[in-house]
Amino acid sequence: MSAYEHLLDLVAGERTHFDRQAERHRDAYRWGQTGLIVLSAAASVAAGLGLLLGTQLGPLLQFIVLVLTTAGTGLAAWLEMRRTRELWQHERALHHGLQDLEREMHFRAAQGEPSDEQVEAWFERLQQLLGAGSERWAKIVERAPGKAG
Repeated sequence: MSAYEHLLDLVAGERTHFDRQAERHRDAYRWGQTGLIVLSAAASVAAGLGLLLGTQLGPLLQFIVLVLTTAGTGLAAWLEMRRTRELWQHERALHHGLQDLEREMHFRAAQGEPSDEQVEAWFERLQQLLGAGSERWAKIVERAPGKAG
């Protein structure tokens, strides 16, 4: 396997990894947001029913509203702590950077066998993408609630 082929495999592997991670964080973010909407709507409906039904089921409905709003608050805190949206956006940006690198590598190789210098330049670019991505990931995680800093 040539250095070019090995580097192409590395780039493809990293791109696939960040695509899977981004998909995982995207799904967690979307499910969390949907859950917040459902919990808020359910709490509003339960509170409205309490007004309609009066004292007959009032204590039960108040308890249901309490449970729903507490669950919503817990879910919101979990979403903020996990930073799913920021991680999703970060991983998508890395995925696109790796995709650009891979596209360039394929294009240049179609023009002829890449030189050792060109392969080395692409490797350095891969290292820069991953290094900058790692630094940004650390900053996102550091800003998470409950972290010292």
